[in-house]
Amino acid sequence: MSEAETSENVEPGFCSAICTDRESLQREIQKPELKTSDMFATCNLPKRFEHPHWFNGYGCQVSKQHPFYRTSANEYGWYPPGQHSIPSVFFPKSQKFSNQLANAGMYSFSSVPTVFFPAGQTFTNRLAAAGMYRNYSLNTGMDPVGYR
Repeated sequence: MSEAETSENVEPGFCSAICTDRESLQREIQKPELKTSDMFATCNLPKRFEHPHWFNGYGCQVSKQHPFYRTSANEYGWYPPGQHSIPSVFFPKSQKFSNQLANAGMYSFSSVPTVFFPAGQTFTNRLAAAGMYRNYSLNTGMDPVGYR
């Protein structure tokens, strides 16, 4: 067949070699999504890894960002995971530490401060005097060097 004959048979809007008419398109749409276990031998995978097509919200799916402002850091996490990038075995970690921390509460510093500051002087003022900290607020009481 020539190119003219093949282009006459194909309806506009169908670009896939498989879907050349509406019936075959509907058959392709009705096919179940591939699971990770269909392609690889898996063991103890959670459902979110078993069905990678459930992952939503990745840059290639929702981003309206102008391509001019994309950086190389945007490449990481731009595409959703596929069957080849999902692990075939899952080893969950214990939540023992997080549960214990939730029951006991976060650590809080409750001892007596042992550093002596003269009246009106704070730690940030001492750092500023040493040239290690700059406070640009208007009422610091410290004049910048060279503006007298």
